[in-house]
Amino acid sequence: MRVSIVIRACNEEKHIARLLEGIAQQFLKEAEIILVDSGSTDRTLEIASQYPVRVVHIQPEEFTFGYSLNQGVSHTYGDLIVIASAHV
Repeated sequence: MRVSIVIRACNEEKHIARLLEGIAQQFLKEAEIILVDSGSTDRTLEIASQYPVRVVHIQPEEFTFGYSLNQGVSHTYGDLIVIASAHV
C-alpha cells in the first residue's frame, strides 16, 4: 500500500522540522510527502527542503482549507492519504 502525506503550511518554521522528523522516524519509509505552501515568507521552505518533500505552491489569496488540501491531494499517488497541518 502506498501512503501519501499532505501537509498544509504557511510560515511554520517553528514546527515543520519536528513534523517532518517525526514522519522520517516512522516504520513506513516509502511515504510520499506533499507540502502545500500558501506563501511562506519565513524559513518553512528552506527547512522542508532538507527532507524528501515535494512542494505545491498556492497563492495566499487562494487559500482555504479545502482548496489547499484538494491541491495537495491532486498531486499524490498514494492509496491512503494522510492530511496534516504543519503545526501538529
